[in-house]
Amino acid sequence: MPPYVSIYPRYVAGAIWTHAPQTEIIYQTIDQVRASFEDAWNLWTTADAILLIAGMIVPGKYMGGTPISFREAKELLSEQRISSIPKVLLGPWARFGVGREGGKVSLGSEVLSPPLDYIISGDPEIVVAEAIQAGDFSLVDTHLERTSPMEIEKYVLRGAKIVEQYPGIDRGYTICEIETYRGCPRFISGGCSFCVEPTYGPPQMREINDIVREIEALHAYGVKAFRIGRQADLFTFGSVEIGEEEFPVPNPPHIEELFSKIRRVAPDLKVLHIDNVNPGTIAHHPEESKLVAKSIIKHHTVGDVAAFGIESLDPEVIRRNNLKVNTEEALAAVRTLNEVGRASPPWELPHLLPGINLLYGLPGESSKTLEYNLSFLQMLLEEDLLVRRINIRQVIGFSNTRLGTHHRSRLKRHEFFAHKAKIRDTIDVEMLRRVAPRGTIIHSAFAEHQDGNSLLLRPLASYPLLCHMPLGKESPSVIDVFVIDHGPRSVTVLPYPFRARDASLSQWRRIPGIGAKRAARLKLIEHMNDRSDIERALETPIPDWLFHALRF
Repeated sequence: MPPYVSIYPRYVAGAIWTHAPQTEIIYQTIDQVRASFEDAWNLWTTADAILLIAGMIVPGKYMGGTPISFREAKELLSEQRISSIPKVLLGPWARFGVGREGGKVSLGSEVLSPPLDYIISGDPEIVVAEAIQAGDFSLVDTHLERTSPMEIEKYVLRGAKIVEQYPGIDRGYTICEIETYRGCPRFISGGCSFCVEPTYGPPQMREINDIVREIEALHAYGVKAFRIGRQADLFTFGSVEIGEEEFPVPNPPHIEELFSKIRRVAPDLKVLHIDNVNPGTIAHHPEESKLVAKSIIKHHTVGDVAAFGIESLDPEVIRRNNLKVNTEEALAAVRTLNEVGRASPPWELPHLLPGINLLYGLPGESSKTLEYNLSFLQMLLEEDLLVRRINIRQVIGFSNTRLGTHHRSRLKRHEFFAHKAKIRDTIDVEMLRRVAPRGTIIHSAFAEHQDGNSLLLRPLASYPLLCHMPLGKESPSVIDVFVIDHGPRSVTVLPYPFRARDASLSQWRRIPGIGAKRAARLKLIEHMNDRSDIERALETPIPDWLFHALRF
């Protein structure tokens, strides 16, 4: 979903252009298609093939739009005008089944056949490459897998050009997901019950120079934001113990080499963030993990998040699902990353914080699970440990995982939602106040849409903060902002710097401590030249967090 560009369209486009360089590829997101199904059908009638990339493995709400639904896919691809054109499914729906939403099991991908003619359950770029060379999808095995990362590198580079068609690339609102390896080091113990990564077998590592060349190619096409996030655990990238140990020792020099070379080929990048980190790795190897974190911090951009797949703190759920860490280990991992990553430049977000993923609907779950999880989050506040965000998700059951499609949650629906609301009300707001206190500057926030008298913005990031900004005289598409207030999952912001004479009445009155009457007095001031002019009108001192953002 925009603004993220996954590996699928890039790798598949690269496979096509490698073996058929003159092919015209038209790339559309589902939101572009939703603008007019009629226009889409008219365009597709000229195609030789229609490839649908669909499916989400991680349940949740997506930042830039809504993924295609099963109903939409059926309707779009059943149109009579395109009935004779080969239609091909690839991506998570093809490999793992049609995961509809969190809390529900996936459907077999065959539910889309028809209208789909071919379902690629193997690696899409490998199967597409074979089909191009053979001349027809009917002549190839749709289960083909890559045998090594080297097999895809030529596709990775050639496919970079497809980002030119991505919505938002023209204004820099695009972030590319970068794969370092696939599979999970914990495959030797079976991994977590619900996870698809062990299905790939032993982890396959890409070479540092291949990753760097990919970033260089994407950067040449205008991409200036990257998330090194397509792996089970970035901290184990390059570990010599992968395949031998369930929690392999990190290889700090390897991470340092990767990030330093990325900076060399893309010196003007705007965002360099990470994603998944196994908290068990940090708990088992704290010193090596600190060195890895320091290398990342040296080269990344602030506001970074290491997503910790903790899932549950209930001992019975941990045991039955082979989860990564218990409560003590999870706390140790959060403490360790806080020690290195919670520092921040003046008035900016912390460098690198954990993000907590909690997952509900797993075997062994009971009402006690809710108590264990809430207690853990309360411990974080009591110890003044920072986490950037808390994801609360319901599991999707995929048929080829150990969890499978038959498990049903023992939690009542109202229990789950009451628990979620309690976390949002009692943990999230306070945590956000600590992570992004008033005055914190958020750079390059992009306007997504207008909601009443507010503009909704988000910066490019691995887990961007949702920002609500009261409307002013102008509605810029990208702007620096600073935080003035907090909600459970969002912040209220104003433009940075905050130009006192140009500020709107609605902007002044949203500032805590000012309100409507004082805001009206400020708008009546003829000469607003310094701090004292404002303080006289307000009859109260201006807090430092506001003064640092003011310009006269």
